[in-house]
Amino acid sequence: MKIILVIALTVFAVPCEADMLVTASKYNRMHERSISFLGVNPRRTSWCGAFLAFVAKRSSRQPPANPNMAVSWKSFGKPVFFRSVRRGDVVVIRSGRRFHVSLFDHFDQRRQYVYLFGGNQSNRVQLSRYRASSVVAVRR
Repeated sequence: MKIILVIALTVFAVPCEADMLVTASKYNRMHERSISFLGVNPRRTSWCGAFLAFVAKRSSRQPPANPNMAVSWKSFGKPVFFRSVRRGDVVVIRSGRRFHVSLFDHFDQRRQYVYLFGGNQSNRVQLSRYRASSVVAVRR
């Protein structure tokens, strides 16, 4: 007598980009006083890039060289047209001479603002609103 055992496995593929957003959201509302695990001094370093590098590594992704510099994220992954941005994509914005990097969450109804989730946003990890016109790069 033969016994046949059939095991059905259902695998749900989660895109790496969305996975980064899921990983980052675990740190929601964490204040910069609690980010010693990033290895940067938040009083001296803008830590948005360091946080994203931490999230990328925990999501099995390779951050760019010099990940603490937000502008270096313009070379992460593959370029994406802004009109094709998806939830979880890496977004680099520019404000004056400074850059900031975060993960795309959604647009407002008129697509004038983007909502980004990341670190060093009002001194914590959170969802924040930025002008869509400030986006300089989208990477996937």
